[in-house]
Amino acid sequence: MHFSSCVLVSALALVANVATASPPPLQQLSRPALKDSTIFRSTVYCADCPEGNCYMCTLGHNNTLVANTGGMAYLRALVGFQLPVPAKKVKKCTVQFPAFVKLMEAPINITVSEAKSNDWNEDTVTGENAPETGEPFSTSHVPALTNPPALDATEACKNAAENGDFSIYVGAQFGRFEIWSKDSGNPAILHTYYK
Repeated sequence: MHFSSCVLVSALALVANVATASPPPLQQLSRPALKDSTIFRSTVYCADCPEGNCYMCTLGHNNTLVANTGGMAYLRALVGFQLPVPAKKVKKCTVQFPAFVKLMEAPINITVSEAKSNDWNEDTVTGENAPETGEPFSTSHVPALTNPPALDATEACKNAAENGDFSIYVGAQFGRFEIWSKDSGNPAILHTYYK
C-alpha cells in the first residue's frame, strides 16, 4: 500500500468517526423553587378563608400543595422559579416534586401549564389575584402507589422573563393529590439542561 493510500484511509476513518460521534452532552443546573402556593377556587363555603370565600384564601405558607379537579373545588399548585441560565440557552427543563404526602391508590395524570405572570408572592396570592394560565402543555401519568416523575416544564422555561423568573401551575387532570411544599423544607427542584 502506498503512503498516499494510507493517508486517504486514515482521513476517511477520521471523517467517519467525527460523523458518528455523539453531540456533546447538555450541561445541567438545578435550583429549588423560590415560592409556591395552592390556588383555591370553589363556590362552596370555606370556613378558614376570609368571609368564607375560598377565592380569598392565602395558602402560600402551608406545608403542602394541593391539586384537585372535580366536585365543587378546583385547586392547583402555583410554583415560581428562576432560571440559572438565559432562556435562549435552555434546551429542556424538568421539575421534580418531592413525594406525595400519601401515595395515590389509583393512577393519576398531573398537568403542567404556564402562568402568564410571575408577579405574585406567597403572602398575598389568592384565587382572586393569581396569574392567568395557559392550557396544559405537558401531562405525566403517575401509576398507583408511585411518586411523581420529573415533569416537563420546557415551554415555561423558554418563555421566562428576561431576569429568568417564571411560574407554572401543576394540576390534576382528574382527582386530587397533595405534595410537600417549599415551606415543609422540601421544595420542588428545577433541572435546567442547556448548551
